[in-house]
Amino acid sequence: MVFVRLVRGPSMLDRAVAVDALLAVVVAGLGAQAAADRTPYALPVLLVLAFLGFTGSVAIARFIALRDKDSS
Repeated sequence: MVFVRLVRGPSMLDRAVAVDALLAVVVAGLGAQAAADRTPYALPVLLVLAFLGFTGSVAIARFIALRDKDSS
């Protein structure tokens, strides 16, 4: 379902939510794998992915807000 929303949309907001959901699944999977293997090497990758997901969400939200403000 995430991939369908990512590819077909219909809006940019749908795609942004799909990317956030996909990133959350990837981070959860990496975290579970790191916990199961007891390897701390994935922790910096998890932090970077979480930071990129957060900043990407904020950037898209600001872009959509600016676009809606300009069209009004």
